[in-house]
Amino acid sequence: MKRFFSAAAVLAALWVIGCKAPDKGYDLYIYNSKGENAQQFEAMCRAYSAAAGVRVKAFSIGSGQDHMETLRAEMNARNKPTIFSIQGVKELVEWQQGGFAQDLNLIQDGAFAALVREIAPSLRLTAGGATSYGIPYNVEGYGYIADRRMLMDIFGADMVDSLIADIRSASYDEWAALVTALDRWIALPSAARVTLSGRSYAFIPAQSGLAVNLTGVFAVMGAEKWTYGDHFINVALNAVFASPNEAAAASDDKIRAARPAFIDYAQALDLKTSHLAGRNGPARRSQDFVSAANFGYDQAVQIFADSKAVFFKQGNWAYGNIADFNKEMAERLEFLPVKMPFKSADIVRTDGMTVEKLNSSIPVFVPNYYAVNALASEDEKKLACDFLVWLNTSEEGQKFLIEDFAFIPYNADPAVTRVPNSLGNSILGYMKTGSILAAPYHGAPAPWSGDTVGLKIMEDYMIKTPWTQADYEAIADFAVTEWIRLKQQ
Repeated sequence: MKRFFSAAAVLAALWVIGCKAPDKGYDLYIYNSKGENAQQFEAMCRAYSAAAGVRVKAFSIGSGQDHMETLRAEMNARNKPTIFSIQGVKELVEWQQGGFAQDLNLIQDGAFAALVREIAPSLRLTAGGATSYGIPYNVEGYGYIADRRMLMDIFGADMVDSLIADIRSASYDEWAALVTALDRWIALPSAARVTLSGRSYAFIPAQSGLAVNLTGVFAVMGAEKWTYGDHFINVALNAVFASPNEAAAASDDKIRAARPAFIDYAQALDLKTSHLAGRNGPARRSQDFVSAANFGYDQAVQIFADSKAVFFKQGNWAYGNIADFNKEMAERLEFLPVKMPFKSADIVRTDGMTVEKLNSSIPVFVPNYYAVNALASEDEKKLACDFLVWLNTSEEGQKFLIEDFAFIPYNADPAVTRVPNSLGNSILGYMKTGSILAAPYHGAPAPWSGDTVGLKIMEDYMIKTPWTQADYEAIADFAVTEWIRLKQQ
């Protein structure tokens, strides 16, 4: 791949130097890897075209599509994107080695240079030294999404605020007991009680309101391996690595030290996928569960939006999708942490991370970066810089980011920033208290979390029930072995 892209870089550079490009019908080509905001992205590009007099070609992948394969094809086409997406350091390597990723520190344009300088060090996309290869799309977060109204209908309106606070700080054992109790209550309502953070809560003895729709505890997209590969396993990685760069530099011994956290991950995933909501009743792990027609992204969103599940593990990027199905629900959503049965011995970080912080925080990170194609002409690079400055500093650009994309700007101050959607504001609340985790899975070998571990679990475990301790250990061993193997390639 390195040799292929290096040759491609030379040929493309010669073509740029030796030929005058014909009119392509556009001036600036932008490749967007976030398919969930494709329509809004097109509208934003049209607005920029009208404001700046620049013809923009926008391309967005479909939701759940592998953006790297599509981007490789676009980069091998004659007319390549000038702005393209990079998902953290795990993808940067390929585009840097191929000569496509422009070091943004080398661009002297005044307004753009200032934009690059002002990116917080913890949010920069670097490959060591003073390099900087991307402008953050935004910051995102994820966890278990809960509807406040649903919790009111289960436990009572006067209990919801303290309930949410106590779920956030609850131990994993208390969380697991809550999941089991909810499952029983959905099947046979009673005035049973659960304990969360030491406080006792009673179920309403009869189902009413939204609760009559429940078919299970969790809405889960069994056909989308990235949801339990990338994002679920990332929570476990926070017990081992403080950042993507630390994960990318991990020794074999450090990777092996992640085995206990991977066992915790498998156990927590088993709990979640053993209490599934379906469209017409309780669901179970099976071949049907990994069918995109039944448990793909859109189907799981609808199950949650139809109030058939109590919890839905997703990020704030799903806000617009939920609002499309149920606008009222979208305004009353909260994030809860993804908890795992960590023990102090499972945490091998040396920066003071604790079990309590892991289980009371949510991952918040930069999911994607806008990169500038180093092989583009100087005129095209100038157009790219102007667009990125407009998007991240102008009133109209910020409006698209916050209101249309439902994004949290990467330079937002959580103490004063409010966004017009409930999930974004929930993330800002975690940011304000420092209850956030990183995205070290971005530093693992690119195919590891989703296409390797996620695929293995989807094919071998999401069709199996029950799981055993031996299964948990087999999953952990596979995760360790495959990381080391892929790292050596």
